[in-house]
Amino acid sequence: MDIFSSKQIEMIEKSFVYIALFVFIGLTLFPLIWVFTTSLKPNDETMSFPPKLIPENVTLENYWFVFTNSTIVKSIYNSLIVSFGSMILNVTICAFAGYALARFEFKAKKIFFSFILGLFTIPIVINIIPLYIILANLGLLNSLVSLILTFQILIIPLNIMLLKNYFETIPRELEESALIDGCSKLGVLRKITIPLSMPGFAVASIFSFIFSWNEFVLPIVLANSPNSTLFQVALYQFISLYRIEWGYLSAGIIIALLPVIILIIVFQRQMIKGFTLGSIKG
Repeated sequence: MDIFSSKQIEMIEKSFVYIALFVFIGLTLFPLIWVFTTSLKPNDETMSFPPKLIPENVTLENYWFVFTNSTIVKSIYNSLIVSFGSMILNVTICAFAGYALARFEFKAKKIFFSFILGLFTIPIVINIIPLYIILANLGLLNSLVSLILTFQILIIPLNIMLLKNYFETIPRELEESALIDGCSKLGVLRKITIPLSMPGFAVASIFSFIFSWNEFVLPIVLANSPNSTLFQVALYQFISLYRIEWGYLSAGIIIALLPVIILIIVFQRQMIKGFTLGSIKG
């Protein structure tokens, strides 16, 4: 005789799932909540021991300092230019590459696609010295253009795979009908394939923006002059040998999260659709 009925077993399983989910959400959100509350504390309170989650004296002076610091403001402007520029270039390249891999047949296609995916497994630190030498010879060190170009290494393989898989979910019959009606292949891509693939483009765009916005290693090596410093690198000024300005640093971290959070909220429907449809084939 069974101790539990099937419904009871199902309820127990769901309970464990919900408990695990709440624990995971708690572990994920707690550090962010701690950083946010720290950003609202005066600097002397951030160094108090034992540390407290809830600030005793709420202040916005940390945010005021960050937004009135000319170096930080310039770095935010640089990061936005590089992130959006990298995103536009990346999605354009990956759209053509993904479409070619999804629709055209050519020799060594699978080998070529495997090679592209293999690039994603190479640690970026291996490429830093060659990139530095190449950019130095081209006179592109300490420029935003160099960062836009080098950031493509981070995300091109992933976005090519994502867009290729998404293009494969679109029926070929739609494109063939347009070709019969006299539309060129480029016109088919522009008028039919791309509009139907907007959820996939939304996911690719957000991936590209996040990778570019959050990157630290490449900017600190390739563009560390005051005029080309990015936001993630500029935040490092709050960390010294003997002291960390936790209030300013926490405020900077919260500000750095805002563009990513806004993009995800605005394009969440397209992202969900892009993830689900883009994973059907591949």
